[in-house]
Amino acid sequence: MRTTVRTKKRLALAAVVALASALPLVAHHAVSAEFDSGKVVTLKGVVSKVDWVNPHIFIYLDVKDENGKVTTWRLQSVPPMFMKGSGLTKEKLLDGTEATVTAYPAKDGTDAFGFVLKLAYPDGHFYNLGGGPAPAAPVPAQAPAK
Repeated sequence: MRTTVRTKKRLALAAVVALASALPLVAHHAVSAEFDSGKVVTLKGVVSKVDWVNPHIFIYLDVKDENGKVTTWRLQSVPPMFMKGSGLTKEKLLDGTEATVTAYPAKDGTDAFGFVLKLAYPDGHFYNLGGGPAPAAPVPAQAPAK
């Protein structure tokens, strides 16, 4: 069977398309690569900013320590497409209501950086954002010392 130049070009193009479409899968990482899934922190504060972008939503939570000092936590979350059916919107996040968040802290020790597992409101509404049941955190996190 003879392979024509046209067939070779089509096969080469198909290979390039297949490789290019696989790159996002290779580039994406597991939560455990960046965050310490062996530790959970509990944060109480008000959302001050939301970056509703692909590939992950980032939620910025202003947390006050016992002295009144505010630390803004940068919390990575799920991709926007995962939020579609949850009812949680950027507007709801930014409505000024105090929220309690459980999160995995950064593995590398980066201060005030984590991955959101659960977001709960005083009225009992909550959103599980960590891809499974969010563990209860035994101790609230303190603002990092500088």
